[in-house]
Amino acid sequence: MKALDIDPVHDTRQTFRTLCTALSHPGTIKEVGVTPADHAVVATLVDHELQAQIDDEELRSALDARGRYEAADADEADIIHTRGTPSWDIRNVSRGTLLEPSDGATVIYRVETLTTPASSSSSPSRSAFERDGTINHDVVRIDGPGVPAETDRTVTIGLPPEELDRISIAQSTYPRGVDVIITTAESVLAIPRSVSISRVTHEDTKSTTIDQSACEQGSEAHWWDTSL
Repeated sequence: MKALDIDPVHDTRQTFRTLCTALSHPGTIKEVGVTPADHAVVATLVDHELQAQIDDEELRSALDARGRYEAADADEADIIHTRGTPSWDIRNVSRGTLLEPSDGATVIYRVETLTTPASSSSSPSRSAFERDGTINHDVVRIDGPGVPAETDRTVTIGLPPEELDRISIAQSTYPRGVDVIITTAESVLAIPRSVSISRVTHEDTKSTTIDQSACEQGSEAHWWDTSL
Protein backbone atom coordinates (compact mmCIF):
# COMPACT_ATOMS: atom_id res chain seq x y z
CA MET A 1 0.00 0.00 0.00
CA LYS A 2 2.92 2.31 -0.62
CA ALA A 3 0.73 4.40 -2.95
CA LEU A 4 -1.09 5.47 0.23
CA ASP A 5 2.16 5.90 2.21
CA ILE A 6 1.17 2.87 4.29
CA ASP A 7 3.73 0.18 4.97
CA PRO A 8 1.99 -3.11 4.11
CA VAL A 9 3.67 -4.92 7.00
CA HIS A 10 4.52 -2.57 9.86
CA ASP A 11 1.66 -0.07 9.49
CA THR A 12 -1.09 -2.63 8.90
CA ARG A 13 0.13 -4.71 11.85
CA GLN A 14 0.10 -1.64 14.09
CA THR A 15 -3.35 -0.65 12.83
CA PHE A 16 -4.71 -4.16 13.41
CA ARG A 17 -3.48 -4.15 17.00
CA THR A 18 -5.08 -0.75 17.57
CA LEU A 19 -8.36 -2.03 16.13
CA CYS A 20 -8.30 -5.06 18.42
CA THR A 21 -7.79 -2.77 21.42
CA ALA A 22 -10.54 -0.41 20.31
CA LEU A 23 -12.99 -3.26 19.73
CA SER A 24 -12.19 -4.70 23.16
CA HIS A 25 -12.85 -1.31 24.78
CA PRO A 26 -15.89 0.11 22.95
CA GLY A 27 -16.24 3.87 23.04
CA THR A 28 -12.59 4.62 23.79
CA ILE A 29 -10.61 6.75 21.37
CA LYS A 30 -7.31 5.23 20.26
CA GLU A 31 -4.49 6.85 18.31
CA VAL A 32 -3.63 4.74 15.27
CA GLY A 33 -0.15 6.11 14.58
CA VAL A 34 -0.76 5.89 10.83
CA THR A 35 -2.48 8.69 8.91
CA PRO A 36 -5.03 9.09 7.60
CA ALA A 37 -6.54 6.57 9.97
CA ASP A 38 -9.45 5.61 7.70
CA HIS A 39 -7.02 4.66 4.90
CA ALA A 40 -4.97 2.59 7.34
CA VAL A 41 -8.06 0.79 8.65
CA VAL A 42 -9.42 -0.04 5.21
CA ALA A 43 -6.00 -1.11 3.91
CA THR A 44 -5.64 -3.40 6.93
CA LEU A 45 -9.05 -5.06 6.60
CA VAL A 46 -9.66 -5.39 2.87
CA ASP A 47 -8.24 -8.32 0.94
CA HIS A 48 -9.08 -10.16 -2.27
CA GLU A 49 -11.58 -12.43 -0.50
CA LEU A 50 -13.80 -9.58 0.65
CA GLN A 51 -16.19 -7.31 -1.21
CA ALA A 52 -16.02 -3.62 -0.46
CA GLN A 53 -17.88 -0.37 -0.97
CA ILE A 54 -15.38 2.49 -0.66
CA ASP A 55 -16.21 6.17 -0.77
CA ASP A 56 -12.71 7.38 -1.65
CA GLU A 57 -11.29 7.26 -5.18
CA GLU A 58 -7.64 7.31 -4.05
CA LEU A 59 -8.26 4.42 -1.69
CA ARG A 60 -10.19 2.42 -4.29
CA SER A 61 -7.47 2.91 -6.90
CA ALA A 62 -4.67 1.87 -4.54
CA LEU A 63 -6.50 -1.31 -3.51
CA ASP A 64 -7.50 -2.12 -7.07
CA ALA A 65 -3.90 -1.77 -8.26
CA ARG A 66 -2.94 -4.54 -5.86
CA GLY A 67 -5.86 -6.77 -6.81
CA ARG A 68 -7.53 -6.23 -3.45
CA TYR A 69 -10.66 -4.38 -4.44
CA GLU A 70 -13.82 -6.23 -5.42
CA ALA A 71 -16.59 -3.67 -5.64
CA ALA A 72 -20.06 -4.36 -4.26
CA ASP A 73 -23.17 -2.44 -3.34
CA ALA A 74 -23.37 -1.43 0.30
CA ASP A 75 -26.07 -3.98 1.08
CA GLU A 76 -23.79 -6.81 -0.10
CA ALA A 77 -20.33 -5.55 0.88
CA ASP A 78 -18.21 -6.92 3.72
CA ILE A 79 -16.24 -3.70 4.28
CA ILE A 80 -17.93 -0.34 3.75
CA HIS A 81 -16.20 3.04 3.90
CA THR A 82 -17.71 6.49 3.85
CA ARG A 83 -16.66 10.04 4.56
CA GLY A 84 -19.34 11.64 6.68
CA THR A 85 -22.99 10.80 6.08
CA PRO A 86 -23.28 8.02 3.47
CA SER A 87 -25.56 7.89 0.44
CA TRP A 88 -26.68 4.38 1.48
CA ASP A 89 -28.58 3.32 4.59
CA ILE A 90 -26.64 1.38 7.23
CA ARG A 91 -29.88 -0.35 8.26
CA ASN A 92 -29.76 -2.18 4.93
CA VAL A 93 -26.22 -3.59 5.19
CA SER A 94 -25.55 -7.18 6.19
CA ARG A 95 -25.94 -8.03 9.88
CA GLY A 96 -24.81 -11.63 9.52
CA THR A 97 -26.99 -14.54 10.62
CA LEU A 98 -27.90 -16.10 13.94
CA LEU A 99 -25.58 -18.97 13.07
CA GLU A 100 -22.75 -16.70 11.87
CA PRO A 101 -23.24 -13.22 13.34
CA SER A 102 -19.59 -12.41 12.62
CA ASP A 103 -20.55 -12.34 8.94
CA GLY A 104 -22.07 -8.91 9.51
CA ALA A 105 -20.51 -6.00 7.64
CA THR A 106 -17.91 -3.62 9.02
CA VAL A 107 -18.66 0.05 8.38
CA ILE A 108 -15.90 2.65 8.58
CA TYR A 109 -16.90 6.30 8.95
CA ARG A 110 -14.45 9.17 8.47
CA VAL A 111 -15.56 12.16 10.55
CA GLU A 112 -14.09 15.49 11.58
CA THR A 113 -15.15 15.34 15.23
CA LEU A 114 -14.49 12.52 17.66
CA THR A 115 -14.01 13.53 21.29
CA THR A 116 -14.73 12.51 24.85
CA PRO A 117 -16.89 15.28 26.33
CA ALA A 118 -15.93 16.69 29.70
CA SER A 119 -17.99 14.96 32.38
CA SER A 120 -18.61 15.15 36.08
CA SER A 121 -19.38 11.96 38.02
CA SER A 122 -21.99 10.05 35.99
CA SER A 123 -23.42 12.90 33.86
CA PRO A 124 -21.84 14.80 30.98
CA SER A 125 -21.38 18.50 31.65
CA ARG A 126 -23.50 21.20 30.04
CA SER A 127 -20.66 22.02 27.63
CA ALA A 128 -20.95 18.53 26.16
CA PHE A 129 -24.45 19.33 24.93
CA GLU A 130 -24.21 22.91 23.75
CA ARG A 131 -22.55 24.34 20.70
CA ASP A 132 -23.13 28.01 19.84
CA GLY A 133 -26.12 28.07 22.15
CA THR A 134 -27.88 25.09 20.57
CA ILE A 135 -28.30 21.52 21.68
CA ASN A 136 -25.52 19.27 20.46
CA HIS A 137 -27.24 16.01 19.57
CA ASP A 138 -24.16 14.08 18.44
CA VAL A 139 -23.32 13.01 21.99
CA VAL A 140 -23.91 9.30 22.55
CA ARG A 141 -23.52 6.86 25.39
CA ILE A 142 -22.16 3.37 24.73
CA ASP A 143 -23.16 0.42 26.89
CA GLY A 144 -22.53 -3.31 26.77
CA PRO A 145 -19.68 -5.86 26.87
CA GLY A 146 -16.31 -4.20 27.28
CA VAL A 147 -17.78 -1.16 29.07
CA PRO A 148 -17.47 -1.43 32.87
CA ALA A 149 -20.81 -0.96 34.65
CA GLU A 150 -19.51 1.99 36.63
CA THR A 151 -18.14 3.72 33.53
CA ASP A 152 -19.99 6.51 31.75
CA ARG A 153 -18.63 6.00 28.24
CA THR A 154 -19.92 9.11 26.51
CA VAL A 155 -18.46 10.41 23.25
CA THR A 156 -19.14 13.12 20.71
CA ILE A 157 -19.25 11.76 17.15
CA GLY A 158 -19.36 14.15 14.22
CA LEU A 159 -22.35 12.57 12.50
CA PRO A 160 -25.93 13.86 12.20
CA PRO A 161 -28.24 12.55 14.94
CA GLU A 162 -30.31 10.76 12.30
CA GLU A 163 -27.26 8.74 11.26
CA LEU A 164 -26.51 7.85 14.87
CA ASP A 165 -30.11 6.63 15.15
CA ARG A 166 -29.65 4.46 12.08
CA ILE A 167 -26.43 2.98 13.49
CA SER A 168 -28.26 2.06 16.68
CA ILE A 169 -31.05 0.35 14.75
CA ALA A 170 -28.51 -1.59 12.67
CA GLN A 171 -27.12 -2.98 15.93
CA SER A 172 -30.47 -3.76 17.53
CA THR A 173 -30.67 -7.43 16.48
CA TYR A 174 -27.95 -8.93 18.70
CA PRO A 175 -26.14 -11.26 18.22
CA ARG A 176 -26.53 -10.09 14.64
CA GLY A 177 -25.42 -6.59 13.83
CA VAL A 178 -22.84 -4.29 12.30
CA ASP A 179 -19.34 -3.47 13.51
CA VAL A 180 -18.84 0.29 13.26
CA ILE A 181 -15.45 2.00 13.29
CA ILE A 182 -15.37 5.78 13.57
CA THR A 183 -12.14 7.44 12.42
CA THR A 184 -10.63 10.88 12.23
CA ALA A 185 -7.35 11.65 10.52
CA GLU A 186 -5.42 10.15 13.43
CA SER A 187 -7.68 8.17 15.73
CA VAL A 188 -10.33 5.44 15.87
CA LEU A 189 -13.27 4.49 18.03
CA ALA A 190 -15.07 1.15 17.75
CA ILE A 191 -18.75 0.39 18.25
CA PRO A 192 -18.93 -3.41 17.85
CA ARG A 193 -22.24 -5.16 17.22
CA SER A 194 -22.25 -6.45 20.82
CA VAL A 195 -22.88 -3.00 22.34
CA SER A 196 -25.69 -0.48 22.15
CA ILE A 197 -25.57 3.27 21.67
CA SER A 198 -28.08 5.89 22.75
CA ARG A 199 -28.11 9.61 22.16
CA VAL A 200 -27.87 11.90 25.17
CA THR A 201 -29.88 15.11 25.45
CA HIS A 202 -29.32 18.18 27.58
CA GLU A 203 -32.92 18.09 28.79
CA ASP A 204 -32.43 14.62 30.23
CA THR A 205 -28.89 13.54 31.09
CA LYS A 206 -30.07 9.97 31.01
CA SER A 207 -29.73 8.27 27.65
CA THR A 208 -32.63 8.89 25.29
CA THR A 209 -33.27 5.42 23.95
CA ILE A 210 -33.30 5.39 20.17
CA ASP A 211 -36.32 3.78 18.56
CA GLN A 212 -35.26 0.26 17.59
CA SER A 213 -38.63 -0.83 16.23
CA ALA A 214 -37.55 -0.47 12.60
CA CYS A 215 -37.86 -3.66 10.59
CA GLU A 216 -34.99 -6.12 10.60
CA GLN A 217 -33.06 -5.98 7.38
CA GLY A 218 -29.81 -7.37 5.99
CA SER A 219 -28.08 -10.00 3.92
CA GLU A 220 -24.96 -12.05 4.49
CA ALA A 221 -21.35 -10.80 4.37
CA HIS A 222 -18.02 -11.59 6.02
CA TRP A 223 -15.47 -10.11 8.39
CA TRP A 224 -13.71 -11.11 11.57
CA ASP A 225 -14.63 -12.32 15.01
CA THR A 226 -14.51 -9.34 17.40
CA SER A 227 -13.71 -11.66 20.29
CA LEU A 228 -10.07 -11.40 19.25
